[in-house]
Amino acid sequence: MNRRKFLTHAAGGASAAAFAPYLNLMAGPSAGKVKITDVQCILTRIGFRVSPLVKISTNVGLVGIGECHHDEKGYGAKDIVLNVCKPILMGQDPMNLEYLVFKMSTRTSYYGGNHGVATHAITGVEFAMWDLIGKINGQPVHRILGGGSHVKEVRAYASTGPLDMSSKESCAEFAERMKRQGWTACKTNILRDQRWEQLDNRRMSNVQVDRNAKGFANMRGALGLDFDIAVHCHWELDFDSALRLAQAVAPVRPIWLEDPLPIAYNEQWVKLTAKSPVPILTGENLYGRDDFRPFIVNQGVNIIEIDVSMAGGLLEAKKIADLAETYYIPVATHNVAGPIATIASANFAATVREFTAHEAFINNPMNRDGNGINGDPDVLGYDKEMIVKGHIQLSDRPGYGIQLNEKLISAKYLVEGEKMWA
Repeated sequence: MNRRKFLTHAAGGASAAAFAPYLNLMAGPSAGKVKITDVQCILTRIGFRVSPLVKISTNVGLVGIGECHHDEKGYGAKDIVLNVCKPILMGQDPMNLEYLVFKMSTRTSYYGGNHGVATHAITGVEFAMWDLIGKINGQPVHRILGGGSHVKEVRAYASTGPLDMSSKESCAEFAERMKRQGWTACKTNILRDQRWEQLDNRRMSNVQVDRNAKGFANMRGALGLDFDIAVHCHWELDFDSALRLAQAVAPVRPIWLEDPLPIAYNEQWVKLTAKSPVPILTGENLYGRDDFRPFIVNQGVNIIEIDVSMAGGLLEAKKIADLAETYYIPVATHNVAGPIATIASANFAATVREFTAHEAFINNPMNRDGNGINGDPDVLGYDKEMIVKGHIQLSDRPGYGIQLNEKLISAKYLVEGEKMWA
């Protein structure tokens, strides 16, 4: 009896439930018949950054849509997609996802050691392949990845804050907007005399520490105890400043203190996590299991945050989350991409049992009053509102449930000089 017949026969037995998600995956009417016939990439600006979009076409008419993590202009990711990934993928079965990702990662390893723009490009391709796998098998991605989803919607946190944290009136206005829109959590930047992307040094003065203590206390007073507040650094402080900041905001009971130390792992992360009175989180700048592993196994954080578009894709993110679960470490997601990658990332988040919250940007004027997140939701052709009461909605349609509005993208969101794919 061959494997397919054995598993199909097993579906009638008591053990069928254990195999059910994988039986569905194998039983798709097009499984084994689909071959990749084209890979295209266009540069768009749907959100607040350039978003390279990937389209994978097949011989059966199904297409998969993905989105790459940004580089400054998107040209690097587009170059890798078209000139490295495409030749590897042509004629291949998209169901062989892990094998093909391995081939692409090996081919691009000398472009940055499986970090940076090459990984961004591969991830955009991987997103599109997952969309195809869902369509081939008639299943939403969140029901396939990891054998099924834990939730029907994914809790999100709004990356935003009051216009002036030092003003109780401004915090009250902010709180009213958050609650009116149904949010249950936000992430707000710390107050500093120097911008994080233009650092002069990593020291935080006592005056700045006290300003943050007061500002976040004002937010807590306005938002109430049932609303989660994340304190947002940008990998910008030294150990002493990070610890003093953690102690200053501890009375607010933040859900986490994000990226207080420089990006790379070292023993200071373990020391800070052990001494901090608030949970420490990091991960948005990390690539793959190898980057996350020392933080997890050495207990260098309380919570990890995976940027799925940057860390290597849905499958790699699931492997990272599984490792974290082994050490009882919950997972959050960082996300600065457009709406397509946001939906892809949320499909991953739904499969993580110990998931905390998914990042959502609403500072774009069209998002500020509750219309979608991370850019124009109308490009998705989605069958649901993208965000409802602070939760990202998951489609039950195959793949990501996206029917890309190519006319809207062509009319409004192509980067100058780009032409819409055929």
